[in-house]
Amino acid sequence: MTLEREELRDGWTVTMSSDNAPAGVPDAVVGRSIPATVPGQVHTDLERAGLLADPTFDRNEDAGKWVGRSDWTYRRSVDVDPKGFERVDLVCDGLDTVAEVGLDGVVIGTTRNMHRRYRFDARDQTGGNGRGTKDLEILFESPYREAGRVAARAGSMPGPYDEPFPYVRKMASNFGWDWGLTAVTSGPWRPVAIERWSTARLRDVRPLVDVEAGEGVLDAHLTVERSGMNDLDQDGEDDDLVLVVTVAGQTEDGTTTRQRSRAQLTPKDDETVVTVRVPNVLRWWPRGYGAQPLYDVAVELQTVDGEVLDRTSFRTGFRSTRIDTAEDEIGRPFNVHVNGTLVDVRGVNWIPDDVIVSRVDRARYEDRLRAAVDLGVNLVRVWGGGIYESNDFYEICDELGLLVWQDFPFACAAYPEIEPIRSEVIAEARDNVARLSRHPSLVVWNGNNENIWLHDADGWAEELGDRGWGLDYYLDLLPTIVDAVDPSRFYTVASPWSGSEALFANDVDHETHHSWDVWNRLPDTAYRASVPRFVSEFGWQAPPAWRTLRDAVADEPLAVTAPGVVHHQKATDGMAKLDRGLEPRFGSGPFTFDQWHYLTQLQQARAISTGVEHWRTHWPRNTGVIVWQLNDLWPVSSWSAIDSAGRLKPLAHELRRLYDDVLLAIRPVSRTATTGRPGGADHPAPSAPADDAAELADTLSLGVSPGAFGSSPIEVVVRSARAGHDSVVRVRRIALSGAVLAEATLPVRLSAAGVAVVALPESVGVVDDPTNELVVADMDWRRAVWTPGPDESMRWEPARYRATFTPAAEGGLDLVVEADSLVRDLLVQPDRVAEGGTVDRGFMTLLPGERVAFRLGGVTVDDVERLSAEPVLWTLDRVIGSVSRG
Repeated sequence: MTLEREELRDGWTVTMSSDNAPAGVPDAVVGRSIPATVPGQVHTDLERAGLLADPTFDRNEDAGKWVGRSDWTYRRSVDVDPKGFERVDLVCDGLDTVAEVGLDGVVIGTTRNMHRRYRFDARDQTGGNGRGTKDLEILFESPYREAGRVAARAGSMPGPYDEPFPYVRKMASNFGWDWGLTAVTSGPWRPVAIERWSTARLRDVRPLVDVEAGEGVLDAHLTVERSGMNDLDQDGEDDDLVLVVTVAGQTEDGTTTRQRSRAQLTPKDDETVVTVRVPNVLRWWPRGYGAQPLYDVAVELQTVDGEVLDRTSFRTGFRSTRIDTAEDEIGRPFNVHVNGTLVDVRGVNWIPDDVIVSRVDRARYEDRLRAAVDLGVNLVRVWGGGIYESNDFYEICDELGLLVWQDFPFACAAYPEIEPIRSEVIAEARDNVARLSRHPSLVVWNGNNENIWLHDADGWAEELGDRGWGLDYYLDLLPTIVDAVDPSRFYTVASPWSGSEALFANDVDHETHHSWDVWNRLPDTAYRASVPRFVSEFGWQAPPAWRTLRDAVADEPLAVTAPGVVHHQKATDGMAKLDRGLEPRFGSGPFTFDQWHYLTQLQQARAISTGVEHWRTHWPRNTGVIVWQLNDLWPVSSWSAIDSAGRLKPLAHELRRLYDDVLLAIRPVSRTATTGRPGGADHPAPSAPADDAAELADTLSLGVSPGAFGSSPIEVVVRSARAGHDSVVRVRRIALSGAVLAEATLPVRLSAAGVAVVALPESVGVVDDPTNELVVADMDWRRAVWTPGPDESMRWEPARYRATFTPAAEGGLDLVVEADSLVRDLLVQPDRVAEGGTVDRGFMTLLPGERVAFRLGGVTVDDVERLSAEPVLWTLDRVIGSVSRG
C-alpha cells in the first residue's frame, strides 16, 4: 500500500487560554472559540473575527502586542483510523513555535522551534484501539515565556533590541527590526497532515547534483524509516526494499532522455546512495548566463515484488558551482562560479515578505521574484533574521535562474549555546539543509548575519565573559552539518566575513563586506572610498510609494512629522538620517511632505547608484553587490526597492539600469583607498578605528568627500558583464539652459567582458561653472548624468515640456513627454491618482528636443488632468525651486 497523505485544512478553531492572560486582552477574546485557518497564524484569525485591528495600519501595532504574550489552543477532530495501514503519523510541517500536541488529552509531542518539521505517532495514544475520530489539540505557549526561561539560564545576550529573539528558535524579525513592526505570532504556520503508511516510507531524500565532462550526475542520498510492524521473512528479518530513481528531461541534442537507477536495501540498512547519470545533459545557469532547464526526478520506495510503498517527485537542475576565496595579491576574493564561469553578482537581500509569514503564498513569491528578475537581479540572499522560506520560493528561483544565498537564522545578536537551543539548532539545520538540497539555485549557506563583526565592533566580550555566544555554531557545528548533509554547497562562516578569526570580520580586502557607515554616518559619496571584494549589504532609506503610505496611516494631511508617518519609521534616528542624507545635495529644507517624499526617493536612487557604479566598474577586484533590500513586510520607510504593497519605488527602476549587463557611468578621476570600518544597518554604527579613520579622511580629500562637488576631472567607464562591447560614447558638457558647451564622441572597445575606462578631453571632462553645467554621456540607449554641484546650488531653469496621453491597446495610458528645455529628474507617480496606478520608469532626464515614453497602468483618459498636474508629474527644478529657504 502506498503512503497516503491527508492535509488537515478545515474545521479548526482557536481559543485563547485564560491562564496567564496578559494585560490589554479584549474581554470578547477570552474563552471564545474562533474559526481558524490552517496553515495560518493567530493574528489573521483574530483580524478575520473582528477581534484585532490590522497591526500594520497606523499605530495599531502597540494595541495588539497582547497577542504575542498570550497562549493559544488550536482544535479540530481528526480521523486516526489506520484504514488498513500499519502506521498513522501526525505530520506538522511548521509549528510557530512553543507547542504541546495532544490527542484526546494525551500529549504526543512538544515543540520549541518554528524552523523545523515534526512527525508524531498518532496510534493508540489514549489506551484504546487507535481507531476512529479523536480530538486534536495544539497548545501554543507565548514565545516570550519560553524565551524568559532560557534567558534565566543563559544570562543576558547582547543585541540591538530589547526583545528576546535570541532565546527562542523563531523568526527574529517577528519581534521587530529597524524596518519591521513587532507582531509576535503563534500557530500552525505550515501544513498539518495525517499520513498513513505500511512497511516503510521515505524519510529523507537528498539529491546532490554535479556535471562531469558533459554528463549530469545526480547522487540521491536516500534514507527510509521502517514501520517495525510488517511480517518477517523466514529468518525473522524484515524484507528487502528497493529504491528506484528516475530522471527525465531534454538533452543537448533536443531528444528526451529517461535515465533510471535502483538499489536494494537489506533489512540491516536504512540508507543508501542511488546515482543516476544523464548523458549530454543541459546545464542550469543563473539568469543572464544561459537557460534554466529542469529535469523531472521521481523517487520510489518499493517492495522486492514491485509494490510502491512511497514516492516523491520534484524538479532539479544540473550545474557545477564553486566559490573561490583563495588568497590573492589583495587579500581574499569571494568569486561565485557556476559551470566554470565567474558570475558578476547583482543581488538583493530578501526579508520575510509579511510579518505574518503564513500569508505569503506562491503567487506573492512569484510576483516579487519576477519583479527582481525584471530589475536585472541574479542572486537573492535570504537574510538571517527571517526564515528558511517555503519550497515555493526556491522552486521559483530554480525556474527564474535566481541564485540563492541562504543565511542560517542568526542575526545581529549573541545566541546562547546551552540546551535546549543547541539541540534545536542541530535539528533545524539538518532538516533544512536536506530539504533545500534539491534546488540548483542554492549556492551558499551562511552561518550568521553580522554576529561576529558586532561581537568585536560593539565589544560584546565584556558582557558575555566566558559564556558561549554562537561562535561554536558558526565555526564548527553548522559547517560540520553542511559538510555531512550537503557537501555540494559552499559554507561561509558569516556575512560579513574575512576568512579568518585573525582578521577584522568586515575588512574590505577579504571576502564579504557590509557597507553601513554610509547612511548611518557618512554621505553616499563615501562609497567611493573603498572597493570591497564583495558587498553583501549596503543601502539607503526612502519612504514607500505615496499610495502605500497614504493607505497605511490615518494622518490628515500627510506630514513628515505626523504621528502615523513617524511610527512607520523603525530605524534609530531614522527620520533625522533621512533629513541629513538630503542635505549634501538638496539642502535642509524645510520641505513639504510632497517635496520630502520626492527628494528622499531621488536621494535613495542616487545613493545606490553611487555605490553600484563605483563597485561594479572596479571589476574584477569587486565581483558582487547585494543591495539591502528588495522587499518589505509592512508599509514603512526602509531600504527596500519594492514596498509592502508590491509597488516599485524609483530605486527599483534605477536598479534596472545599474544591474544591466552593460553599465555606463561617469565617475571622478581619483585613486581609491581600501579602508574597512564597522557600522551596521541593524544598530548604530560604532566609531571607526583611528588608523582607518585617518586613511578614510585622506581618501575623501581626493575628491569624494561629502562636499566633493566642483571642477575635479571626471571619466566615463563602461562595465560589460558577459561579453565584449564595441560602441561609441557621446559626451556633452551642457549648460542648464540646454546649450551644448562642448562635445566629444569617443570609442569604447572591449574585446571581452570587463571594464573600459574612457579618458575625457578637458573640454568635456572638466566643468567651468559647477552651478550651471551638467555632463551627459550617451552610449547606445544608455545614459549617465554627472551633476558637478549640489542640486540646491544649481541654477536650474524652469523645465518646459509637453505631455501627451493616449489610450494604450493593452489598457492604461501611453504618456510621451517631449522636452523643450533641459528636464532634470522627471518623475511620474500615477499611484497618486489611482490605487492601481503603475509606471514603467523612474526618474528621467531629457535634453532639449528629446522625448521619452512611459507606460501607465491602472489609469484611464478620465485621469489625464490629474496625471498632468504636480506633484503627480514633477521635475527637480520645480521641487527645489518651491522650497522655502526662510
